[in-house]
Amino acid sequence: METSRQADDPVARTLREHAMEPLSTAEDLVEAERAEVEAERRAFVRFGDRVGGIDAVSRGATGTTPTRTLAGSRPRRVERVRGAFRETVMSVDHYEEVYGESLVEHAAAELSADVATGFRREGGTQFTEFYKSALVSAVEEAVEWRERLLEQLDEELAALDRSGETLGDLIDRWDGPGPAGGLASDLDDLAERRQDLIQRRDPLSGTDGHELCQYVYADAEWTYPVLTAVARVRTAAV
Repeated sequence: METSRQADDPVARTLREHAMEPLSTAEDLVEAERAEVEAERRAFVRFGDRVGGIDAVSRGATGTTPTRTLAGSRPRRVERVRGAFRETVMSVDHYEEVYGESLVEHAAAELSADVATGFRREGGTQFTEFYKSALVSAVEEAVEWRERLLEQLDEELAALDRSGETLGDLIDRWDGPGPAGGLASDLDDLAERRQDLIQRRDPLSGTDGHELCQYVYADAEWTYPVLTAVARVRTAAV
């Protein structure tokens, strides 16, 4: 059988390993990123639940609150917010390695600078109903952003799997240097489909595949694993 012959051919086997390396590395990177994003999503959900259990500063029937009451209630509430944030969002295993920011800095980066003022021990925003609503909304946005990113990462994993299967089939057809069996044309088709996917913008996040690749594959020696794999086959087999 042709596939068996190719499997026993050391040249074809070496080509397969060389070509598939970017794809297998990419899958590992995407899966690792997905695990981190999912951990953060769950952490923000837990933080939101904790925030929901904190009573806002109560106001009298006249709609006013004595300054002494506000001043006395704020330290207790801010420590509950800080403690909840530290024990959920900042407790993910990769926090120090990936972020390493102070509590207020991370709150500002993830929830906005205005919301982060409520995390300050001194001179921060009171935990009023208005502030609590703004905080809850910011947390929900952080969760939704990660849910959209998880969908994109799942799509990338599926695309890598499809590309790997196609490329493997093409390598199995290879019978030595030269454009045998339309290999060059099929490689072009695979690269074109990948480019179409990369250039497609996500309607919810407004990002495209270029930004996703730059984000996920920042630590790799390449930015586009499928195109790198195609180029390796083309160089060796065409």
